[in-house]
Amino acid sequence: MSRASMRCASASLLVMTAVAAATACTPPPDPDETRSVVMVSSAAVTSVIDGDTLVVRTVDGPERLRIIGVDTPEIGRDGAADECYAQEARAFVDEALSGRIVQIYPDSTQDDVDRYGRLLRHVQIDGNQVAEMVIAAGAGVEYTYDAAYAGQEAHLAAQDDAREHRRGLWGACGGRG
Repeated sequence: MSRASMRCASASLLVMTAVAAATACTPPPDPDETRSVVMVSSAAVTSVIDGDTLVVRTVDGPERLRIIGVDTPEIGRDGAADECYAQEARAFVDEALSGRIVQIYPDSTQDDVDRYGRLLRHVQIDGNQVAEMVIAAGAGVEYTYDAAYAGQEAHLAAQDDAREHRRGLWGACGGRG
């Protein structure tokens, strides 16, 4: 065997020994970590109800969906007036999402559905969190229902920036409509 072949064989043996040692010492996965696997699915946005509520088409059919982490001004119902910036918030989300495919996924800290039967989900489009986009534009505010959720710190930072620069409702309404 040539010297070059011996060096290759020695190097290969060293790598295989290191790999074997590393895998032999790798602890089994923590059961809590395996439960935190997030199931992301795609959905088509068929309509925008308001700035934080959508109708999406999933493999299970149409679903009303409430976006986790954001609250937008309410559109008046039954003769009530719209809150300040409600139509603008709806238009912002409609322009960004209508007719598009989004990724939706639950948050283990939140219920699966809210008291109105809407799915509670994070929504992403083109790798961007929709709630954060809405908040950054000043079309809504950060909203924590009961427990902190994934992405909450980024939402709060986006809200601080929107407020500081008086974007959206922060300039038009002097704050929350």
